[in-house]
Amino acid sequence: MSDGDETSCLLHEDERPIDIRRRPLKLTQMGSPPPRLKKDVVQLKTVLQWAKAIAICLAFLSGFLTFAWHRRQRSTEFLAESAAFTIVDKCDLRTYPLKHVGELTELNLSGCEHTNLPADSEFWSRFSSLKKIDLNNNSLTDLPEEMAVLSSLEILFLSENVMESIPTVISKLSNLRVLSLRGNLLKDLSATNLPTSSLVWLILTNNRIRQIHSNIGEARLLRKLMLSHNRIESVPTELGKCKELELVRLADNNINKSIPREVLSLPKLAWISLSGNPIFVTPQSVEKVINESEIQMTPKILGNGASGTVYQAKYQDKDVAVKIFKEGSKGSDGNAADEAGINALVDHSLAISAIGIIKEGKDEAYKGMVMTLLSDAFPLGKAPNFDTVTRDEGPSPHSTNLTEDQILSVMWNIVSVLNYIHSSLGVSHGDIYLHNVLRDDLFTARLSDWGASFVYDRRHIELAGMFERIEVLAFGRLVQDLLDWHLGMAMQDLPGPMKELLASAIQPDQASRPGFRVIKDTLGGMIWERHLTLRQMELETERRRRAESSPVVLT
Repeated sequence: MSDGDETSCLLHEDERPIDIRRRPLKLTQMGSPPPRLKKDVVQLKTVLQWAKAIAICLAFLSGFLTFAWHRRQRSTEFLAESAAFTIVDKCDLRTYPLKHVGELTELNLSGCEHTNLPADSEFWSRFSSLKKIDLNNNSLTDLPEEMAVLSSLEILFLSENVMESIPTVISKLSNLRVLSLRGNLLKDLSATNLPTSSLVWLILTNNRIRQIHSNIGEARLLRKLMLSHNRIESVPTELGKCKELELVRLADNNINKSIPREVLSLPKLAWISLSGNPIFVTPQSVEKVINESEIQMTPKILGNGASGTVYQAKYQDKDVAVKIFKEGSKGSDGNAADEAGINALVDHSLAISAIGIIKEGKDEAYKGMVMTLLSDAFPLGKAPNFDTVTRDEGPSPHSTNLTEDQILSVMWNIVSVLNYIHSSLGVSHGDIYLHNVLRDDLFTARLSDWGASFVYDRRHIELAGMFERIEVLAFGRLVQDLLDWHLGMAMQDLPGPMKELLASAIQPDQASRPGFRVIKDTLGGMIWERHLTLRQMELETERRRRAESSPVVLT
């Protein structure tokens, strides 16, 4: 038996020998074997493409998240998450809670020594309800353009900073109504950076403004313009295009040219201050000068304001109030010297003016004023606010529910003083408001506060007439407030004579308004007729009472 046979005998009968030969590949229709290697390569490429796409997406997502994180970090430099704060520091914006800043309507950052603000629109957009920002007393030179997103902002205070021009972003604050840049370094006034479609009150007192540009006429809604204590040399005619203008302060400037007629004859202009300019001279009165040695001062302070401090003192054995002017004081209406000069000039029983003026030094500069110490004297109104702008807010708490006779008494007293200062002194009060009318315990009303007053040349007939009729409109506004607050009456509700008098005083055509002498005479006639009517009514009532009480005699 050979080796082959011997081997074959080792197999079971039912087992087949294993074919270890290479199996033939299946042919394709083209007669060639399928490309197995090429298919694997295609699959591999597909996987790589998907991997690449996923990597790109991850890279993009990573970049986006990184960008968002950096933006978040940039904002959180100024605002912290609400869960991370316990105390809000008004000057540190990082302590403001994110979830609550959208509810803020006012933001007070005054006196925080800020030199710049966040240039981040996302940050400012969080203050979606903000209506007022107070940035007074900082060191700001500009505002970031990103603040333009503050679309709800209405009031912006930037006083006592170091700005040399009005920030350009302010023109983009479409709802801004009140803007104050008092005490900065502004060199000119242009409407270019003002929100002319919304601005009604502009405060630029105590800057370095030399020029008012002609485009100021674009501020068509402007009602109140404060420009005292600057270096203005002339007023442009174009200011007369601001037909809504009611109050203008131009005291203590360098105005050496006549105020344009287009400005002085504005239909709604009722309050103006022009003292301390070369074209207006403060009168000197020697009769009311008091030597300081004649006054016994006390440390008791009765009041403290922008222009000075009021102390209680004694003069000629009587209790008096002494106002000592602050050095270089610059109020919104005028300066201390002009106020003292007018007080020294005015002498009327229904006007509250100084008993005397205190001078000092070789140049006899005004140091202060000695005034009657008033007890139980209260104003008839509350000063204007940001909503009323040029009109008193309402009656003071101590002067509510006036009767018709009390209203007539107030009108008579004030018009008597105004007729006196215009016809006898050539003085315009400049601030005729009920908050400047004080009444005593007997309800005698007196005109006070001569801080905005100025002297004009009565020999200039046309100019004198314009200044008087400007103040006639202010008196008309005062009467409107009295009638509205206490009697609930508008002009159309008034009886004939009073309606005619008030309508003539507040008409837009300035030249057609009556002077104070005519108003006083007309009002006096009305009061006399009312007195006679009331007396007749009293007599008739008494006659009927007697008739009813008389015994009946039967015949």
